Amino acid sequence: MSKVVWLTDPHLVAPGHEPPQGVDPLPRLRAALAEAAALHADAARIVLSGDLVQLRNPEAYRLLREELERVRMPFRLLVGNHDDRAQLLDAFPETATVDGFIQSAEDLGDVQMLYLDTLAHDGKHHGELCPTRLQWLERQIAAADERPLLVFQHHPPCDIGVPALDRLRLLDNTGLARLLKARRAPTHLFCGHVHRNVSGRWAGHPFATLKSLHVQLAFDMRQPRLVYSDEPPGYGVILVDGGDIVVHHRDLPA
Repeated sequence: MSKVVWLTDPHLVAPGHEPPQGVDPLPRLRAALAEAAALHADAARIVLSGDLVQLRNPEAYRLLREELERVRMPFRLLVGNHDDRAQLLDAFPETATVDGFIQSAEDLGDVQMLYLDTLAHDGKHHGELCPTRLQWLERQIAAADERPLLVFQHHPPCDIGVPALDRLRLLDNTGLARLLKARRAPTHLFCGHVHRNVSGRWAGHPFATLKSLHVQLAFDMRQPRLVYSDEPPGYGVILVDGGDIVVHHRDLPA
């Protein structure tokens, strides 16, 4: 069995910067990492699925590195719409890239991991997968064969019924849908960005989104603008046993 600890959207800020929504993200990240180290030290990876820092906070990547190195568990980082590739790579130069994008594949033996870069080229907050990224993805999906495949990306590929969030999803999802529909082996898609726990099925496979380590977005199916809620932060634990994939959601004290 393989275990993965899944974190997303910490939105870290450097010391001295105003915390977004008036909530300091650092204690919440530390609480999640401390619990992961105490209860899930057997995890093969910690995966952070984007929005690692708040906009215009390059120093916060150094802070993130310090916190991750303290728990001494292997980790993988994705970019979100609040991230900057160059700044992330400056703080984490060992991070794998392909054609200038922060994406990679990893074989954990009984499961194949894919980490995608859905950051839009124009700096906007929606997601995209350009032809270059899709070509790489097609090769990696083919190489996974019949092994279970976990695909991590920041932007969800489909509407979830919350208008303020749906307009910020992966907008052109046709290429990704084509690749996933052709795959028959166990596959699960894991997305950040929406600051909520949501699950469903898309392009023939299950998907899940996850609560932020910072603040949550409200479950409002009418409001066209983002609304924040007072729900607690959380993280996920993913278990893969043969073809079975289980996702646990854990709330943390706010």
